[in-house]
Amino acid sequence: MNKLESKVVTATKWSALTEIASKLISPIAGMILARLLTPEAYGAVATTTIIISFAELFTDAGFQKYIIQHDFTDDDDRNKSINVAFWTNLVMSLIIWGIIIAFRYPIASLVGSPGLETAIVVACAAIPIAAFSSIQSAIYKRNLNFRIPFIVRMIGLGVTFFITIPLAFWLRSYWALIISNLIQGLVAAIVFTFYSDWKPSLYYSFRRLKEMFGFCFLITLRSILVWVDKYLDIFLVSNKFNQHTLGLYKTSISRPNNILKTVFNPVNSILLPTLSKLQNDIPQLIVAMLKTQKYLGVIIIPIGFIIFLYSEPIVLIFWGRQWLESAPLIGIWGLIHTFSLLINHFCANVIVAIKKPITLVIISSIFTITLIPTVLISSNYGFKILFIACSLLRVLLIILHLTAIYILTRLTPFKILGNILPELIGCGIMTGITYLLSSYCNTTILQLASMIMCMALYCGFLFTIKSERTIILYLWQYSIKAVMERLRGRK
Repeated sequence: MNKLESKVVTATKWSALTEIASKLISPIAGMILARLLTPEAYGAVATTTIIISFAELFTDAGFQKYIIQHDFTDDDDRNKSINVAFWTNLVMSLIIWGIIIAFRYPIASLVGSPGLETAIVVACAAIPIAAFSSIQSAIYKRNLNFRIPFIVRMIGLGVTFFITIPLAFWLRSYWALIISNLIQGLVAAIVFTFYSDWKPSLYYSFRRLKEMFGFCFLITLRSILVWVDKYLDIFLVSNKFNQHTLGLYKTSISRPNNILKTVFNPVNSILLPTLSKLQNDIPQLIVAMLKTQKYLGVIIIPIGFIIFLYSEPIVLIFWGRQWLESAPLIGIWGLIHTFSLLINHFCANVIVAIKKPITLVIISSIFTITLIPTVLISSNYGFKILFIACSLLRVLLIILHLTAIYILTRLTPFKILGNILPELIGCGIMTGITYLLSSYCNTTILQLASMIMCMALYCGFLFTIKSERTIILYLWQYSIKAVMERLRGRK
């Protein structure tokens, strides 16, 4: 095993451990919060999220990806660039927060939430707080060092469980979530800065900022378009419908995302840093991309199908009956987002790694031009039709990413899709069995039994194929080994 492979394996272990620990605690906290807080509370937080996420596009301005991806000449060059990124990020965040404070009333009206002005101002304090941790986080990712991010995540989970839940029980409002988010941001900023080898110094260079501008501008432009793609429908829902509907709509997107990212995040955290180190060897980069996609697909594809096929019992068990009307939406988004993660995210990371960010801008521009009329038209028929239309439109993004990656690397869509074909066939068998059993499984317990049986059939089918059997056994052995090493306290 070479040095890069060793660092990737170590980073994956820490990243995976973070997600495992997170998902042991987060579902419990989520189940409790879903019963303490109403969809209206989540709708109010969704409103502040729109504003914060848009503001952070300009404060980060692509600096994170620049630090992760750029090939610096030496440590001095790296440290000076990081300083410029840090101070630019911090100053921009303070300016933007000041603008939000000054124009809080028109901003609240713009996002369809008059009366939430104070909540918006307080929640947006997260913008300058994040400026202290975002650059530090990029340094850890560049170095494939995920031990400190693991510590930050664990402390954040403690905040969720021991602060957010008591606040939700006491306040029964969106303030519990807002206060919790601010505390988590402060914790991340303090821990990242305390443990980091790099500390900000009083250095700044407009010349260096100008050198960074080309790459960062394209990344920021693409991020703005992605933000429009991600939040335009939510923005419209907040203006055309009430907070209850907005809460249902937002959670229908976020909850399957959280489930899928349990598996995806450990890989996603190291994907760009790893591919960036292979940017000068395109064939080897493609091999690494396909291998990672294959191993991830074995796990994530059946999860997406399970969310789609069994959304109703999943909602009843984890979040309660008050969220039941969101079950069909969660199922649709879970399936669509599975393919988005496996194709769009992998292709986008390859494109950034080989320094072609303009391609992502073009993709996002085409999608945005298509999304706007889709949102405007479908919203006239109710929020469920809007949700379904916007979810299905993500297929266009998949086609655009597959086309772009072929033009840039000659990697064909057939090879990318063929890479996960056995998993798709296995899930097709699983889907057929589910529909055959649907008329008999009329209780939650029977539906859970059906789910377990379908997963067993999926694994059984893959075991009949030698290459897939090898992957499953490797993943099983790797998981057991990683857990045992952590239990023994090894690094």
